[in-house]
Amino acid sequence: MKSFNLHFTDSVFNNKPSLLVVALCALLGMAPNVFSAPDLIYEPYAAWNGKKVYLSPARHSDAGSRGECQGSSGMGTLNENTAAYRFAFYAASGNYVGSAISTSPNRNLRRRGYKVRIGRGTVSSAIQNSNAWGATVHIPIHSNARSESCGNTLANRHGTHVIYKSFGSTGGEGLSGHIKETVGVSSPGTNDLICHNSSSCTLFNCLGELCNTVAKAAYLEREFHTWNRGAKWMQTDEYNSWRLGWAVDRFLGYPR
Repeated sequence: MKSFNLHFTDSVFNNKPSLLVVALCALLGMAPNVFSAPDLIYEPYAAWNGKKVYLSPARHSDAGSRGECQGSSGMGTLNENTAAYRFAFYAASGNYVGSAISTSPNRNLRRRGYKVRIGRGTVSSAIQNSNAWGATVHIPIHSNARSESCGNTLANRHGTHVIYKSFGSTGGEGLSGHIKETVGVSSPGTNDLICHNSSSCTLFNCLGELCNTVAKAAYLEREFHTWNRGAKWMQTDEYNSWRLGWAVDRFLGYPR
């Protein structure tokens, strides 16, 4: 089964924007990495629960040319990179639970007590920074692709896929399972699954952000951006990003 067409390239970013600019970029779907390479590090809003979450959004050099269904029927002006960054931003600090603004303590990772770091440099710097920071979990955030028409409507050929390296309920396999169950239930595709990085679900034997990170890691492909329903769903990632915090909480036993 050909599920993943992934390849990684490093990017070089310059100049440091204000956090206000970064926030506006996230809201508007602009790529913050146009401006800067340094990671964003967020403190929890209340007491720290002792855990750190590293979020590593896609940074493909050919974003926008990876089959993304754009326009009013798809993800608008977003591409894989900008959509992934928005998801990470809202997972860290968003105020939505579903399509409504919420005051729930479960609306983002920081409200749940986590320190959050969002990678904005290269794949190599993400691995190095995650390890040096002492991340508890490491989650690369991407969207999937296959050769198809944006008008494809077969839900059973799409869905949320999560890749892991370490086995068991306390390893990447366990984290991936929780992400599949919390994020996958909201995605329009029905073929939600988890798979080992050396299996047929990926072209790679070892993804760097799974094999070279110390933290428990799960590589999230939220949906396929190559069909309109999946792309449209990712255009409103802010409504579902709270689900990532839910998955992390379930995996770590709701540390408080």
